[in-house]
Amino acid sequence: MVTQTQENQEIEQAIARLSQKMRTVSDAMELARTPVKKTAANQNKARNGKKHRFSLGKFFKSLLLLSLFAGLSYMLASLVAVYIEQVKTKQTAELTAPVAAPAPAELGAPESLGSPAVDAPAMDAPAMNAPASASTSSQESASAPLPSLTPIIADPTLPAAPPPAPAAPAIADFALKGANYQIVDTELGKALDIFITVINRGAGVGRPRLFEIELINKDNKQLMAWPMAVAGEEVAGNTEKVYKTRLLEPPADFHNIRVSMQK
Repeated sequence: MVTQTQENQEIEQAIARLSQKMRTVSDAMELARTPVKKTAANQNKARNGKKHRFSLGKFFKSLLLLSLFAGLSYMLASLVAVYIEQVKTKQTAELTAPVAAPAPAELGAPESLGSPAVDAPAMDAPAMNAPASASTSSQESASAPLPSLTPIIADPTLPAAPPPAPAAPAIADFALKGANYQIVDTELGKALDIFITVINRGAGVGRPRLFEIELINKDNKQLMAWPMAVAGEEVAGNTEKVYKTRLLEPPADFHNIRVSMQK
């Protein structure tokens, strides 16, 4: 009986503690739902924060406008400098241009050629006749018309020179340099890696059209064969390139490979 009374007391105490906790939680939830009135200090803080944000945004906006104005000014200054440089170059070219040579003066009048005979000292009559004849011959040569230069015109009936022959186009010339293989272990089993080396002996750029790959046994008999179309980058002139292909699970009696190429 005493034991049962103690158990009842403990149960009642536990129920009381639980009720007290539930009231505490309920009071806390009620306080959380109650709106907090903003005080004057909080309102001032919010207003100051808005002013700070507004002033910061205004500062960045002003900075962006200044950057834009500086960029436009730099572009305008560059255009003006280029224009001034072009004007200076044009003026320099005009100043340094060669001046046209003056036209040759016409031949002097016959009177100027005979003037030395007037200033000469007095001579005998026979001596005076020689300068007169010389003056007359010089006057005749001066008054003679100059020979005109006739332009040379090609005869249209003559055949024109043939145009130069066009250069031959650069052509790629491929040759099979060699082929080898390697057996490797992969996650899917054994695999046969085949490497084919091709050389371009020409000056053009291109690639081979097709490879024919054969697997043979020890008796040189064909086990299987398949074509391999060539793709990828083109081979430049006087260079070589290695092409690779893989075959999974090659035949058990495989011994060697045989490769041929179609250009």
